[in-house]
Amino acid sequence: MAGITTSTTLTNQFQNYFSKELLSIVQQETILDQFAMKAPIPKNNGNRAISMFRFGAPSIADVKTLALTPSYSGEGTTISSANYRSLTLLKLDKGLSQYGQVIGLTDILRATDLFNSLQQATKTSGLDMALWVDSVIRNTLIGSNLTLHSGTGVMGTAAEGAGTFDNSDACNIVATSGGIKVYGNPSLCAQSFSGLNTETTNSTMTASSVLDSMTRLKRNRAPLINGGYVLATDPRVSRDLMRDSDWLNASNYGNKGQPFYKGEVGSIYGCRVVTQTNSFVSKGSGTDTDEFINTTSPNGGGTGATKDIIASFFFGNEAFGIPALAGDDPLSPKVVITDTPDKSDPLNQLVTVGVKLFFATLRLAAGNTGTTGNPTWYLVHRTKTASTL
Repeated sequence: MAGITTSTTLTNQFQNYFSKELLSIVQQETILDQFAMKAPIPKNNGNRAISMFRFGAPSIADVKTLALTPSYSGEGTTISSANYRSLTLLKLDKGLSQYGQVIGLTDILRATDLFNSLQQATKTSGLDMALWVDSVIRNTLIGSNLTLHSGTGVMGTAAEGAGTFDNSDACNIVATSGGIKVYGNPSLCAQSFSGLNTETTNSTMTASSVLDSMTRLKRNRAPLINGGYVLATDPRVSRDLMRDSDWLNASNYGNKGQPFYKGEVGSIYGCRVVTQTNSFVSKGSGTDTDEFINTTSPNGGGTGATKDIIASFFFGNEAFGIPALAGDDPLSPKVVITDTPDKSDPLNQLVTVGVKLFFATLRLAAGNTGTTGNPTWYLVHRTKTASTL
């Protein structure tokens, strides 16, 4: 057979070269746990729940006049015990739940794999649990349940209820009424989810709306975090703020000895902004209860009606609490590798990599009305975005 022999003639001799350089995992930016008040759980102490306490706020209601000028009438008169100032103590409780997952690797895979599957399973387990923790915190602060959507793994399909993870704080009151919810540019946007849904002009996060939310936290006497308040938000929302002339990039300001937060990108009016990719996004809807549904089919960015509504968090200090996750605490996340034979696997054909966690998020009320006080030391600010990304 005549002709020139080329590489396409003898194709059977060619094979793909397998590069052992693994590409980076698509990793979520999870940042919420750094703003929690952490409660260490000691070993063998009989603890399956968190209880946190706060004494009552300052008040002048029981301050009495002892001697009034100019005659100093009442001088020497003692305050009767019936008029003593009573201390109040708020107690908030939250039961912990245990979560876990397992990855199974066969002995043949372990003996023949090109990559270190055991090492990768360990890394993946840690990343998965970090994402779970961030999602539990996020949904607890939102007031959405922990149910996973079938087939997508998206957490949050309805409002919390039936004791799913509730610690009896009210999460459904707008900030103007002393609650935690803010919508769009608050002075110009109807303060409801359905009102934000139809809003197209004042639905985005702006410098003035940041200032309004900071002012609400200050009026609620929310303590400062390292000298200021924090906005945890989606990259699309921070993108809108970056276009404002009052925006200051994190690289352009000194943080006065304070370390940068994980995910910190800048500040506006002194409010430090951190971005997260594990955002709670509700599909635009005229039904108020839909704000508790984390959408599995987003309508994309933009300010039109029914466009995505993104939840951001403004944090003061002690807004929420979690168990301490670091250190030698046996209830913190731990990876368990089982690689020995037993009755269920007598030939040691399977190695399992598991991770487990004993965890809860507790919304911390700022009032003194028992467990029904509103958690007013953080705000959930829902907006659309000028970005169409």
